[in-house]
Amino acid sequence: MVAADKTPAPTTVEKVKRTFSAILYTPPCSLSIEQKERDTRTIAHSNDHERDALAAALDAWRSLKNKLDNVEKKAPAGIEVDELKMLVLRGHTIGSSINLLKKSPAAERDAEQKAPTAEKDLVGPDILYLKAIIKRQDEQIARLLSYVSELRQSLHLNQGKLLKMDDKLKAIQSHETRAIKQHKEIAFRQKEIERLTVELAKSERTNRGLNKRITKLKQIGKTENAKPVKAVKIINAFNKEAIEAADRHFGLDKSIVLLEDASGGGLATADILASKGVRAIIIKNEMSHAAQKRFLEANIPIFSITKLPLGLSGSILTVDKEALDRLIEQSKNAISEIKLLEKQQRLESLIDAYKHQRIASSQRHG
Repeated sequence: MVAADKTPAPTTVEKVKRTFSAILYTPPCSLSIEQKERDTRTIAHSNDHERDALAAALDAWRSLKNKLDNVEKKAPAGIEVDELKMLVLRGHTIGSSINLLKKSPAAERDAEQKAPTAEKDLVGPDILYLKAIIKRQDEQIARLLSYVSELRQSLHLNQGKLLKMDDKLKAIQSHETRAIKQHKEIAFRQKEIERLTVELAKSERTNRGLNKRITKLKQIGKTENAKPVKAVKIINAFNKEAIEAADRHFGLDKSIVLLEDASGGGLATADILASKGVRAIIIKNEMSHAAQKRFLEANIPIFSITKLPLGLSGSILTVDKEALDRLIEQSKNAISEIKLLEKQQRLESLIDAYKHQRIASSQRHG
């Protein structure tokens, strides 16, 4: 028996049924996916095709179970039950099927004696039955041979299709490989373009800053050459960021700088500004003692804006050159005196400490 899960049965199922001269079972209506899943959930299967086949077989078994059970109950002794079921499923009644399968008493006695029986000794029903079986088997053999021939033709066609599909797949893979390589190359070039764009923007910013610095330095040089003044470069705050920004804009080496706000900076900030090589510092407000001491150690004079008035030449802040040189000279002399005084104080401190040590030693030994 061949069972289908759809009504009407698919062409392939019909073909298999004809090939094997099988009995075809189709359900009253096509089985739903939910029913197939429910019927086969306890039976292992690998794919949907196996699930559908199992569901069709189970549905056929449920539908025919009562009829087959009834055949088993009514089957007399000496009758092949499977043959009886087959005849019933092919449309025979149980009674007619039993009559077809029942042998005559003479045939049964001959079978018990295991003696060869000639065709002339067989009764009519036996001959008809055997001829029917032979005819059915001959027909089935012919159908199987035809089916094998069809399968070979189908195999040949499928092999040709497979070769064509393989060639097509190779062509697609080759195309995809080229596309992937092109995509990678495009992505690489895009990243390189982005990197170069960033570098270009950075270079343009640097160039703009350098051009501004050159322009400013030219203005300063022109101003200093035209008048007996010295340009003053402004640092907005006494911190690292402001110092570095001013150094980038117009350079601080050997410059006179004005600290707009001298508060807040300590030793580290003083070291940064001193490392730029400034010549002198002008302040508007108080600077920390630690910073002043560090500039003193670096021989960099500090002036209050009240002692060194500033002027304006165009957009350039200036200070009178003679007054500046005079104050710088005075400041250097003062710094030298302070350092000398500090040196003398340290020496006197050492001498006093030595004297106290000698006196204490004498008292201990006296």
